[in-house]
Amino acid sequence: MYDILLAASVLVFLVTCLVYIRHPAASLHHPASFYLGFHGFLFVIRPILARIYDYDFIYRVYQFQPSLADKITVIVGANIALLTFVAVSLRIASLPVTPAQSHTFAKARKFAALPIALASVALLPISIWALLQNWQRRANVFDDMVIDAATGTATNSQAIGWLTEAGLMMAPLSVIIVWLARYRWWSWPVFLGFLVLQAGTGTRAPLIYAVTALIVLYLLEKRRAWPEWRSVVLAGLGALAFSQIVIDRGGAVRDLFADESESRYLDTREYSPFEHMDYGSLEYFEYLVFAVPQRTGSYDYFAHNLQIFTEPVPRVLWRDKPIGSPLQFFKLWDYGRPTGMTYSLPGAGWMSLGYLGIVIQAGFFAMLFAVFYNRTLIYRDSAMARMLFALVIAMAPLVFRDGILLTFLRNLPFFVGPFVAIYLLARFSGLGRAPDAPGWSAAPLRDDLSAPAERRRMLAAQADVAR
Repeated sequence: MYDILLAASVLVFLVTCLVYIRHPAASLHHPASFYLGFHGFLFVIRPILARIYDYDFIYRVYQFQPSLADKITVIVGANIALLTFVAVSLRIASLPVTPAQSHTFAKARKFAALPIALASVALLPISIWALLQNWQRRANVFDDMVIDAATGTATNSQAIGWLTEAGLMMAPLSVIIVWLARYRWWSWPVFLGFLVLQAGTGTRAPLIYAVTALIVLYLLEKRRAWPEWRSVVLAGLGALAFSQIVIDRGGAVRDLFADESESRYLDTREYSPFEHMDYGSLEYFEYLVFAVPQRTGSYDYFAHNLQIFTEPVPRVLWRDKPIGSPLQFFKLWDYGRPTGMTYSLPGAGWMSLGYLGIVIQAGFFAMLFAVFYNRTLIYRDSAMARMLFALVIAMAPLVFRDGILLTFLRNLPFFVGPFVAIYLLARFSGLGRAPDAPGWSAAPLRDDLSAPAERRRMLAAQADVAR
């Protein structure tokens, strides 16, 4: 029965992709494309590999074994999330991106150059310092982190999270600098420098973020709906870097600059293909179904979102700060050992309210990204609005993996903050002519988007030409 369900899941995915690709708004930039990629790998391809290779590593680590009913629930729930996300995002973001005028980006570079330079001078040293500090923490196995025995959560006991995470700002800054230099070779050392520094921290998500943001921004400027060979090469290099960091958590990079006797390497021979925890959203979702509400007796009822109110306060300033949400209906560590677990979007929905929670969670994030798509790519004729879109949509894979609003809000100041600083410098200091400068303007693209028939046909035709 499970094999039949896996086959049906493949069919649902392929039909959804076919329907989507025929939609006028379909492009790499659309939120639905990001979710299809996320779902296709983690909840279509990987379950088949898990069935073939009989994955059991995470089950042994987490000390649980899902029943057949649990595994079926996961596949059904993942597909409900897929259909909900694609349907809602296409319903809201139903128009194709209007190709930008080539001079729009040229003028934006002219007026943004000095603000970008000043923001980089101010923020890059802070980012580099934070990344190097994280190298040291990784080498010392995060000796300033304390593991809470009740929840398995690592808390920052000495440093301030705002400072340890400041290195993330180098990701958007490196993307913006490459864009400012028109992608010429002499701007790439900054981007490559970020990749090396970030790789040494052992954290993978910012690498994927930077590569994704750069590809999206490049394609928007070149008026392409889908990647060409340069984008594919860059994505491939990002995937290789991700795979290497999975193996050694950045140890090989750190060893290039200092002898690290404590480097730990993952013996890939112990695992089947894609079995290790970095790709374990399927098993994490199964653990949630195994525990909630069968053993917890309760759902979370979206209470995990309350953590957004306590998260900004550093623990060094609030010693009794709650670990996780201030309101908790259960502790997942009472039913196993979910070390390093991420919920995933459908998993967080299930934990919140079962199948209904999955629909709500998927619908909410689809609406969030689709509205942003409209506000930056459809209703604004601005190169800077397109840059802002690239910096935000690149967070989608990370948000889908964690599945919670906290991830989006926690990373927003670091991944979008440098852009905001650049914009404020240009707007209020006189360094740029925003918002009245051509190419920087946030003025509406058009006022008659609500007159659908003729306008939508014209936009669809423009998108076909761009593709």
